[in-house]
Amino acid sequence: MTTSVEQLSAFVETIEKGGFKPASRSLGKHAVTISGLVANLESEIGFELFIRKPRSLELTEKGKELYDHARSVLRELEHFDAKANSLLDDEPSRITLAVDSALRGSELSNVYKQLFLRFPTLEVKIISGDPLLVRSWVLTGQADLGFSMGTFSMPHELSSARAFSFPIANVASPELGLAGKQLTMHQVRGLRQISVNFLKDLGLSDGHNFSNKITYCNNLHEMLELVKYCSCWAIMPLYLCGDALESGEIDKFELDVENTAHWYTDVIWRTEKPVNPAMQFVIDKILQFSDK
Repeated sequence: MTTSVEQLSAFVETIEKGGFKPASRSLGKHAVTISGLVANLESEIGFELFIRKPRSLELTEKGKELYDHARSVLRELEHFDAKANSLLDDEPSRITLAVDSALRGSELSNVYKQLFLRFPTLEVKIISGDPLLVRSWVLTGQADLGFSMGTFSMPHELSSARAFSFPIANVASPELGLAGKQLTMHQVRGLRQISVNFLKDLGLSDGHNFSNKITYCNNLHEMLELVKYCSCWAIMPLYLCGDALESGEIDKFELDVENTAHWYTDVIWRTEKPVNPAMQFVIDKILQFSDK
């Protein structure tokens, strides 16, 4: 049996477009040519795929069974062509992205969507964790590219590009009754504070922790849930807690200390590793994000 791609395409398009004539317009061939390709396919396999009626075609039961297989073959051929073209253009075969779990959202998902469209055969792996995990994965070669909140220092083995910045806010459980208040460090010292674990691991907690009772957390989404349901407070990115503030699930207050009003995000990669086209594509898209 010497079934050709043209025959399978004619067969599939005839089904999907509803006849030889509309299939011919789709494939850019004459209707007689499409009809002949299908007839030759039927001759090759030894049975009819369509029942020819004066004004229409009816797919046979055997034709119905073959349709999915024919469509799969054509899809595999399309993938083969795309993969061959990507190899010809020296495009990467795979990429691993390490992403700070606090940065997930529709904007980043749209970057993934565009990446899939630009590199259709690229094998993509996405792993997520806190900023130090992201940095570690890139340092050890487990990830090609990292996107995380800034860690305020960078090992010399890593290169970085500053992405968007965002304001932070002091937020508290409504149970504490702090909404709109201006507090001193002394007043919050006895209240439980929820703090990000990576600042402690970096030795930077002194500039961010003001309470005597600290609960550490490596996930900002979990921090928000703790502030909602426990009598505690935290310093959090406004973009993460804005909805909870608006709904009254948490309160915002001011703290009488010198504190960084904005944090920032970084895209990181190993300095020794050449930046391939897929990596550069992701870097460029993330750097287009506006400040929050």
